[in-house]
Formats: sequence, structure tokens, C-alpha cells
Amino acid sequence: MKDNKIKKILLKIFSMSWLIIGAILILAPVLWMISAAFTPGKLLSGVPLIPDFSEWTLEHYNYIFQYKSNDAQVMSDFVGSFVRTFQIAVITTIGVVFFSIISGFAFARLRFKGKKKILLGMMVVQMFPSFMGMVALFLMYRTFGLLNKPVFLALIYIAGAIPYNTFLVRGFMRNIPKSLDEAAAIDGATPLQTLRLVLFPLIVPIIGFISVTAFMGPWLDYILQSKFLQSENMTVAVWLFRTTDPLNRSFYNPLTFMAGALLIAIPIMLIQFKMQKYMVYGLTSGADKG
Repeated sequence: MKDNKIKKILLKIFSMSWLIIGAILILAPVLWMISAAFTPGKLLSGVPLIPDFSEWTLEHYNYIFQYKSNDAQVMSDFVGSFVRTFQIAVITTIGVVFFSIISGFAFARLRFKGKKKILLGMMVVQMFPSFMGMVALFLMYRTFGLLNKPVFLALIYIAGAIPYNTFLVRGFMRNIPKSLDEAAAIDGATPLQTLRLVLFPLIVPIIGFISVTAFMGPWLDYILQSKFLQSENMTVAVWLFRTTDPLNRSFYNPLTFMAGALLIAIPIMLIQFKMQKYMVYGLTSGADKG
């Protein structure tokens, strides 16, 4: 009995120690990043391991909210890039959710010729990195006059996210009994009415997961945005990269990067906290029978 108690105590101590170590490893870089955002100067080496609150300053945030490359601008460069990125993210989220639900419903519930071949084709397409088609996309956008128009970047993000999210929605819907569809059909509901009135309330978890991943995409992308947009229409990722380029001495300041990174983390954190209860459940359920 004593041996069992000792083992349980040691197991609890080991578990708590492991959790504490994990928390330190996760939180330490974040806390250091916060300290760097309020440290004066331009050198990362000047950021102390132990923050000195008396030395903290708002100079980086003053630069972020005040600097304008053109006096005619209404907003500062960072605020303008933030707003443009937010617009792209919202449009991308709406488009990805809408088209993923429609295509997932079609592959999960409807019968049509060539369904398996189309699914296989979508799977094969997902195996290739999206940047492989960047040259073709650039030429298409130039032909149709869509270059340097931030909102139209959402079309690329939406198209790229549909195949993967279609499989998730399809797998989630296949776990819902088809008897619900049959009951709705008996009552005279069309397939779209069945989707809207019967299935939609049941697939909210996977919608939440898709929304989070779709919203995060435009905030984290740099390559596409840097090639399709000019400086006056830059996004947050391009603006932040500018502050880390040592060859660009006019804007180079890694500590300003830290300050800007903290700001763009806010919308991502808010939507993740809002949709957190759907994240794991939506992913695992969508993967089942996928």
C-alpha cells in the first residue's frame, strides 16, 4: 500500500513538473517578445532576460500608429496594412466556409457521375505546394488587371482551401444519419433546404474549425502578398518583413517587428478563443471516415 501511494505521489509530481516545464517553454518566448516590444532602441541584444519595467517605452507603438510614407494617407502604413489584411481574412473566411459546405454536402449526400474521380483529383492537387502555381496566377491576375488589388487575393486563398476543407466537411457529414435527410425529403424539403434547415445546425463544429483556419491564412502569408501587391497596398506580413530586412535601413528595427507582431496576434487570438470549443472536435470528427 505504501509503495502504491509513493508511486502515485511520484507520478503526480512528475506530471506537474512536466506541465510546468511545458508552460515555461511556451510562455518564455511570448513574455520575452512582450518585453522586446517595449524596449527602446533597435537591437535584440538590448532586450534583458529579466524585464526592467522602468525602462519600458512606447516608441515602437508610436512609430507603428504615426508613421506615414505619404502625407496624403489617412492612416499610418501599419494601420492601413492591418485593415487590408483584415478585409482579406474576412472575405476568405466567408468564401471558404460557403464553398466548403456546399461541396462537402454534394460529395457526402448526393450521387453524381465521376464523384470518386473528382475526389481523387482534389486529393492529388493537394499534394502539390500552392506556390508552384504562383507564376501562372501572377500572369492570370496581370491579364485581368487584378494585380495590386488586395481584396482579390482572397480568391486564391479560397480556391486553395476548398479541397482540404471539402474532405473535412464530407467526413463530418458522413457521420450524420441519412435518415434525417430522408425524413426531410418526405416532408417535401429540397436538398438545399435539407442542408440549410437540418444539416447546418449539426455541422457547426466543423464550420468553427474551418473558420479559424481560413481566417488565419491571410495573416500568415508573405510570398503571395509580396509579389501581387505594391508598397502602397502592402499587407501586415509585408510590413513586418520590412522591419526585419537589414538592407532596408530606413525601416529596419526588429523591436518594432515585435510590437507589430503582438498587435496582429490580437484578432487571431480572439477568433481562436471564440471558436476554441470547436477546434479539436471539428478536426477529429471531420477526419473520421474521410
